Amino acid sequence: MEVRGSVISNIKAYVENKHPEKFEEWHSSLSAKSQELMERPGTSKWYPINEGILEPTEKMCELFYLNAKEGAWKSGRFSAEEALTGIYKVFVVVSTPLFLIKRASRIMGTFYRPTEVHVVDNDDKSMVVHFTKLPTQSRYLEYRIAGWMEKALEICGCKELSVKIPKSIANGDDVFEVDISWK
Repeated sequence: MEVRGSVISNIKAYVENKHPEKFEEWHSSLSAKSQELMERPGTSKWYPINEGILEPTEKMCELFYLNAKEGAWKSGRFSAEEALTGIYKVFVVVSTPLFLIKRASRIMGTFYRPTEVHVVDNDDKSMVVHFTKLPTQSRYLEYRIAGWMEKALEICGCKELSVKIPKSIANGDDVFEVDISWK
């Protein structure tokens, strides 16, 4: 159950950019291990997921948001924006939504392990994605991933997106399901 250091760096960047006035309060609320990981994680190294992103995301949600969904979702959107703008923006803009999500499902395994993702249903304006393995059972992680997918599809040009989570591994389902539609 591990996360790549680049995800840890992104959570820190999110708090620094979106809540700079409370960054120190957030950082000091973390355990010593999480604080240590936040300092300078190697972007290509693997770290424990609990101290790397779950605890920091939970503390962020407690301090800045009314609920876990809002905070984790917004940090996922920020992550997609950071990853898919700049040099990668051209790739995303010329991609179809299905191609983008199929590629993203492969990429998820390079950031979270173990992870297994499948597009199980799709047409021109919708798709259903199943995560059959996640590194941990956490609504924070599921919300973050769904937020990332939503922003990635917005960057791809999808309008009037609807991103729903009908099934959740964290809630005891056998898959984490993301149901996406757009116009």
